Amino acid sequence: MAQRGRKSLAATSAVSLPALAESRLQPSLHLSDPEINVWVRLVNDNPASSFTETHRDMLEMYCRHVVQARLLTTQIEEFELEWLARDDGLKRYDKLLTMREREVRSASSLATRLRITRQATADPKTVGRAHNNLAREKKPWEID
Repeated sequence: MAQRGRKSLAATSAVSLPALAESRLQPSLHLSDPEINVWVRLVNDNPASSFTETHRDMLEMYCRHVVQARLLTTQIEEFELEWLARDDGLKRYDKLLTMREREVRSASSLATRLRITRQATADPKTVGRAHNNLAREKKPWEID
């Protein structure tokens, strides 16, 4: 028979613990801090049951590719335009762009396979309706 009246803090915390301690897939120990940040953001942005142990390897690779793409983007942003005048500077810039494209493609491919892209998570009908309901600018002949 259930206890009458207000429940004590101890009783409510004991009952609430399983709900709070959702078993989310924890990041691997050998990931770097930036990779762990990507992992945590990704795993917390999805339902707890979205990722299981079988997803671990692909999640690790995805996090690595995202961090590497960011690192290469930083290198590209810091690239001085004067360096393009030299042959070795142009080659280096081209190499950085190629490397970043490769990382972004790999991350995109893994995101598609992990079903974390907007296309995989949003219902096409809902997205289409939302797009149709956007406020549109008035046509030139409709302006008063």
